[in-house]
Amino acid sequence: MKTKIGHIAYIFLLSALAVLCPLDAESQNYDKQSDNQVGEKAIDFTFVAENQEQSLYRLIESKGTNVLVLFHSPECEVCAKTKKKLKKSKTINRLLDEGSLTLLAVAVETDSLVWQQTCQKLPQKWVNAYCKECEAIVKSYIYTVPTLFLIGKDGRVIDREFEHNEKNSYN
Repeated sequence: MKTKIGHIAYIFLLSALAVLCPLDAESQNYDKQSDNQVGEKAIDFTFVAENQEQSLYRLIESKGTNVLVLFHSPECEVCAKTKKKLKKSKTINRLLDEGSLTLLAVAVETDSLVWQQTCQKLPQKWVNAYCKECEAIVKSYIYTVPTLFLIGKDGRVIDREFEHNEKNSYN
């Protein structure tokens, strides 16, 4: 009898907790292995650009274009080479000039001062940003820096590219 009463009390306690402490609708379980696969909806994330907090989805909505997202670190040599290639790309510059592509460069592993110095070296036609709250980015996008994602106007991942495959601090 004690076991049955204990079991009922346990179920009652779990039910009460579920009602009193519902899961936050905004909470997200991130998983790099399954998040942001080609063809799937990209995980939204926030960033700071032009002294305003913004999100990937709001950027897509406001620009109405595909978004090439570059996650980089200002101190990373490979990132510097990637940024140089992107700056020189005739195709990317043509698409940016036509208004059919937005390039979002998000600095990770940085503070706002280092980011401001980095912005001076990046093209004005790019959306230059840094992540203030990086959980979604680090847990669902980045294996290493630089990392590139092409996100469609519908918010779906069109393509993704990682420069390195070795394990690092993001794994």
